Amino acid sequence: NHHLKVSKSQAGDKTLSQVMPLGRSERVEEVARMLGGATITDTTRRHARELLEQS
Repeated sequence: NHHLKVSKSQAGDKTLSQVMPLGRSERVEEVARMLGGATITDTTRRHARELLEQS
């Protein structure tokens, strides 16, 4: 089971894409970010852990 984070940034007139593998704690943080938006709370982290455990 692999989880990857894809991000995009700009450098001048070029767009750069980056793909990074995520470890356990990084997966929790990323899922929490998707659930909670800009503000990650203990509740969103707990929900993220629950979702990952059920998958």
